[in-house]
Amino acid sequence: MRFKTSACALAAAAAVLLPAGTARADQNDTDFSNYLQSHGINLGSTSQVVNMAKVMCKDLDAGYSQKDEIDQLTGTAKLTQQQAEAFIGAATADYCPGKHSPNKPGT
Repeated sequence: MRFKTSACALAAAAAVLLPAGTARADQNDTDFSNYLQSHGINLGSTSQVVNMAKVMCKDLDAGYSQKDEIDQLTGTAKLTQQQAEAFIGAATADYCPGKHSPNKPGT
């Protein structure tokens, strides 16, 4: 009986805490998208740019370099070098901090 009470209490606590975590994640995504837009980087909706950032992080994990990502963004996405560097800097800071460099991306 004591186990059921503890499990219920844990489930109730999780239900209270989860919405706050979700809101924080959504706010991070919105902040990321707003940052890009403020730098003239318009690559789609918030969900699209977040997805691009996460795919880029997977590319970096797979061995691609930030220079490879810059080349892709300046080619297919038609960003300037500066915009591509801003995207990579913000994306790595927010979505794959282990790949974030304090130096300019691609160097």
